[in-house]
Amino acid sequence: MKAKAFIFISFIALLGCKKNNNLNLVLNGPITDCPANSTCTYSYYDDANFVNWVTPVSGNNRVFWYKSVNSSICDATTQVYFKTSLSNDDFEITSSQIAAGQLAGYSQNCICCNELPTKPIGGDIKGKKTDANHWLINASIILGNSDNHPVDTVVINQTFTLEKLP
Repeated sequence: MKAKAFIFISFIALLGCKKNNNLNLVLNGPITDCPANSTCTYSYYDDANFVNWVTPVSGNNRVFWYKSVNSSICDATTQVYFKTSLSNDDFEITSSQIAAGQLAGYSQNCICCNELPTKPIGGDIKGKKTDANHWLINASIILGNSDNHPVDTVVINQTFTLEKLP
């Protein structure tokens, strides 16, 4: 009888330790604010893609688009964009996928700045659908120079809202 009870309790304990196959979205701290003197948008588009890194276009993916425009620095514009399958309710884009540049991108445009060319070289992006029109995104994108040495990190912990393609 003791052996059966032990097996039963062990089975229950193993069920309690079962790995959760859902993506656990853990924020890197609190929800991030838009940088000082900036206007930010946190949008996503269904049936979209990105091709020219300027605006999303029609396609077969879900595209997330962060844009920040700093009015105190000649309207310096920073954009981060990434895509995932339309069928996902959660996702993770790994550091190697970010470095490959096929799923995520970054651009910065500043007429009056001395800009050093940077590109995404790593990081992590996680997303989880919170309702029909919103996703919680946790992104940490490492930017590097032409030699792939890290120079900056963009951190976004924010709710993205469904928009229509422009």
